[in-house]
Parts: sequence; structure tokens; C-alpha cells
Amino acid sequence: MINYTEKEVPYTRIIEHKHFEFGEQPWTIISREYPCSWKRGSYPFYPVNNDKNQTIFLKYKELSKTEKKVLFGGRLGSYQYFDMQDTIAAAMKFCQVL
Repeated sequence: MINYTEKEVPYTRIIEHKHFEFGEQPWTIISREYPCSWKRGSYPFYPVNNDKNQTIFLKYKELSKTEKKVLFGGRLGSYQYFDMQDTIAAAMKFCQVL
């Protein structure tokens, strides 16, 4: 699996299925995951890191410093894409700050 976060790449992930546990076949299947536009009621998975959203994020980051009973974390709270090892490291660092 390869994740893509570049704006110029139309898909977010490519998966080559023969490399999974069951993959012993001589051929392969490759699938691509494409993003969809967020709409009310859907779950936002990844931040779209462009200039407009970066400016908005920085405003929210400043505002978050005034919130005493709210914790911001994860992909959307830190406005970053995390692989699993980065997710665990960020959560551990986050808990040390508390």
C-alpha cells in the first residue's frame, strides 16, 4: 500500500493486493482510492492541505490555545496525515503533555 497526499495525484492510496497475507497468485490486482468531497453528515478522514485550508487551520490553532476543556489531536486536530507508527508516537507525546 502506498499513500499519496500530493494535490496533483488524483487518488489517495494504491493497494497491490497480492502482497497481502493470502497473495500467492502469479498475477496482481491494484486498486486506487479516490477522495470524495465532504458534505454534512459524512466523516472527514484527511485534511486537504492547501494554502486556503492552512490559513484557516492556523487561525483555529491560535483559537485552540484559549480552550481549556478541549483537546485537539489526530489527523484533523494536528492537520497532518499520519501513518500508524506516527499516530502512535503523536498520541504518546500528546499524553505526556497532559
